[in-house]
Amino acid sequence: MAKPAKRARDTYHVGNLAPQLLAAARALLEEVGPTKLSLRAVSERVGVSATAAYHHFQNRNELIGQLAAQGFSELARALQRAYSNGSGLDKLRAGSLAYLHFARSNPALYQLMFGPEFTEQTMIPALQRERLAAFGELKRMVADTLGQELDCSEVRKASVAAWSYTHGLTSLVIHGLLPGAAEYSDERFVDRTLQGFAALAASCSPPAQ
Repeated sequence: MAKPAKRARDTYHVGNLAPQLLAAARALLEEVGPTKLSLRAVSERVGVSATAAYHHFQNRNELIGQLAAQGFSELARALQRAYSNGSGLDKLRAGSLAYLHFARSNPALYQLMFGPEFTEQTMIPALQRERLAAFGELKRMVADTLGQELDCSEVRKASVAAWSYTHGLTSLVIHGLLPGAAEYSDERFVDRTLQGFAALAASCSPPAQ
């Protein structure tokens, strides 16, 4: 008589489990948000025991930390692709578009990446590393736009301003807090806000002597 097929949780190779757990965590994150995301829920989605999941992630913080690190890695690659096209302000515009498109495509992951789940004390090294890498791509765009060295004071200040603008705009858009935003394409919306930002900066400039 043929032996009954074993369940997935009995036959799953533990060495292949980590990518599957992260993929399941990402899917669950978009479905239910971060508060209901747990190792037990993720392991059930994959079809393995929670014990097997703990071989790869010590706790929930490590799981969501790796998930957020994955998000920053993808964001950095999106910014890098944008950086490779155009020059000067065109690169900054392309970077803003890439940033906004990433957030629109992954709203729950984006909010996890920048949400209150992580502090300096609880942030795993992989997350710290990938966050710095993403910010580094933005700094490269700013340095190229200004024609300045990457680590000079002007680039550091402008990079913080650029990220503040892009992150603030993106957060308002994905939370639906900007009236009329849905009427425009991402390209048109970024162009309009950059024009407004430029006009504001010009009005704040000191008069020519």
